[in-house]
Amino acid sequence: MPKIKRLGALAANFLLVLMLLGACGDNNTATPSPLATTTAATTIITTPVTTNTNTTVTTTTNAAPAAAWTQDGVCYSLFVRSFFDSNGDGNGDLQGVIAKLDYLNDGKSGSSKSLGVNCIWLLPVTESPTYHGYDTTDYYKINPDYGTNDDFKKLVQEAHKRGINVLVDMVFNHTSIKHPWFQQAAADPKSPYRNWYIFSDTDPGYPGPLGQAWHKNPLGEGYYYGVFDSNLPDLNLTNPDVTKELYKVTEFWIKEMGVDGFRMDAIKHFIEDGQKQVDTPQTHQWLRDYRKYYLSLKPDFYTIGEISAGSSLLGYYPDQLDSYFEFSLALSFVNSAKRGQASFVNLIKDANKNWPNQRYGSFLTNHDQPRIMDALGNDMAMMKLAATAYLTSTGLPFIYYGEEIGMLGTKPDEQIRTPMQWSGDSKGGFSTGTPWEPLNPDVAKVNVQTQDSDSTSLLNLYRKLIQIRRTTPAVAQGDYTPLNSNYYKVATYLRHAENSDVLVVLNMSDQPITDLKLDIDKSSLASGQYSPTLLMSLDGTNPALAPLTVQANGAIVGYAPLANIPATSGYIIKLK
Repeated sequence: MPKIKRLGALAANFLLVLMLLGACGDNNTATPSPLATTTAATTIITTPVTTNTNTTVTTTTNAAPAAAWTQDGVCYSLFVRSFFDSNGDGNGDLQGVIAKLDYLNDGKSGSSKSLGVNCIWLLPVTESPTYHGYDTTDYYKINPDYGTNDDFKKLVQEAHKRGINVLVDMVFNHTSIKHPWFQQAAADPKSPYRNWYIFSDTDPGYPGPLGQAWHKNPLGEGYYYGVFDSNLPDLNLTNPDVTKELYKVTEFWIKEMGVDGFRMDAIKHFIEDGQKQVDTPQTHQWLRDYRKYYLSLKPDFYTIGEISAGSSLLGYYPDQLDSYFEFSLALSFVNSAKRGQASFVNLIKDANKNWPNQRYGSFLTNHDQPRIMDALGNDMAMMKLAATAYLTSTGLPFIYYGEEIGMLGTKPDEQIRTPMQWSGDSKGGFSTGTPWEPLNPDVAKVNVQTQDSDSTSLLNLYRKLIQIRRTTPAVAQGDYTPLNSNYYKVATYLRHAENSDVLVVLNMSDQPITDLKLDIDKSSLASGQYSPTLLMSLDGTNPALAPLTVQANGAIVGYAPLANIPATSGYIIKLK
């Protein structure tokens, strides 16, 4: 079997945590030079849908809650290169994001002209040779296409003025093959950076979880490990020097750049154990230690991890990152809208049982997936149902830029990350120059300017949903209770918080309903008479709502909230 050279062990990492907690290193402003003293190398020989029940789902308390702003939070994920170009070079930039902050949140309570989000997640912004940025060449430097480090600090300052928290995409699993660390490591077996990556004298011969993982060294002898691609060599996170450097990176972004959190890429791939290459015990321990470290720097720092399908999400709770994206729930939102089903309700119920304190991120689709409007066949009624479902459910919602106006896009990835459509001209109001990627052909009809003044538009629906979520405790952070109904294609659920109760009714089907009846044996509602008030309807109507009688233990029997429920319609109802 081949020899795989690695540095250190997890025990050394633990000692490193203690050391760094006692005395943090200086902020770095450039790629650091190798440590003067490196730990002696150790050579390791490696071998190669649930049914509904009458239960109220409350959050568990086996872990500290995340940052306070997440309790009523709504995040907006944006690709800087595609958001807004401030200087006409065809690339979106940080000054462009600053110019559009009022669109996201103008800082005015109750504003009807901004989305009202309180968080933005920026896809990678550090120096990189690729358009997407998931392969950095310098963790400490903003991509020159986007601006400067000072531009980023200005963005954080302006965002904070508006109550917007800033998350950045942080990629610790790998770097670019062009990173100076890898260039030195690959060219010189005696380089102090050699053990910052994973090299083998011979080809180990076994594949990775995504296909070929071992690649011929382009600058010398041997092979190196890169789980995603030959251009993305994996860092060796068992090496204490690497961990120390990534801790410095974290300190830099918290103390120098002022960020409020990280979205952490590909965390299940952090540490391999021979041929076991995902979800290893060593990865879990690294994340536990890392959590202790970043909280020592900023107690309200927030992290959310990417763990796609195929991994056991439960293994990452409760003491590692703050939260994780719930991919199975995202798929359920999409499929429920597409198929006219209410199956997402049960998945939410299960998610709230499994993930403490609603510590998960909800979404429809992201930057790696076909856009939600494409997934739904460009059906606006389905789109509005999907949006209402996830923005009135539990978890911290993440909106992918352009989702709120119904932008289209499918593979390849560049087509999912096209420039934001601000207006109906050929350049979409994105740039005065030639956009880095052509805009969608539908830009003349699908854009912010067109939808802004249309009260029935998707954009204004998102504005209303976000406002309801952020001003209604039951929707933002309340318990979640699915109700039984006589129509399986109707999603009905209660959201309850102290002095706040909401009923959501979504007819996912393409048929009207005239005799809906709702029941539950037990709920969080106090017994008594309730007068319902309509917070929002998907079709803009204001139908009569029947009073609700709640019996002992919060039981509801045969409640008919509406006489008629049109096809693909929905209602958010306040109970008082």
